Amino acid sequence: MEQTLIKCPSVKDNLISTLNKMGYMMAKPESLNQAFIDFALMAEAPVLDIGCAYGVATIPALQNGATVIANDADERHLQLLKSQVPASCLERLHLKPGRIPDDLDFPEGSLGAVLASRVLNFIHPDKLEQCFHLIFKWLKKGGQFFYLGGSPWFGTYKSFIPQYEQNRKDHKPWPGFIDSIKDFASPERAANLPEFVTLLDKDEVKHLMTQEGFTIKTLSYASVDEENPREMKLDGREYISAVGVKK
Repeated sequence: MEQTLIKCPSVKDNLISTLNKMGYMMAKPESLNQAFIDFALMAEAPVLDIGCAYGVATIPALQNGATVIANDADERHLQLLKSQVPASCLERLHLKPGRIPDDLDFPEGSLGAVLASRVLNFIHPDKLEQCFHLIFKWLKKGGQFFYLGGSPWFGTYKSFIPQYEQNRKDHKPWPGFIDSIKDFASPERAANLPEFVTLLDKDEVKHLMTQEGFTIKTLSYASVDEENPREMKLDGREYISAVGVKK
């Protein structure tokens, strides 16, 4: 049977749409992604790229000499990624379809680094703590967890900010949880987003990491790329960028 050719969507405003409407992949590595790429070569074990899409971080890490486990919920993304990997790197690429936390499992202490870039926001709050627990478990001592995720001040969801502030006043758990994205996301982005999103602030990311045992190496707000669409921007606090170390 002839294999169906899967075409990667085109780049627009430094964004590439995912095939399963789970947001976008950046066309070039952001600073947190680059930090993972740089560290991956030094890791003494394979590294894991969760929600890798078409491989913006996986492919450069492979080219640097790392062994990379590329994970994505949509196997079509992984097929496209593999088609773009140089032949000399293929033996160090391992494809792992599935969705954290339910579909992924690795031996304890088997990974040198884990990247979750703009992906854990699309995990329901009921399963977020389990994700951080598993990542800590999978990492070996000295391994690093690279996290990048949207904050409540992400421009796409700016109409949600008053509700977020009220949720905090009401001491609601997970005040940045939006159970219906279409009610708050900018129309330009909503069509390529899932049903819900969990926006986390710095304190929440710090808590999720430290309660599992991570030592925080870096934790800060980060802005979206200058090339990204205007509606994604707000005040430079659009993302939370963090690196945790398993001591």
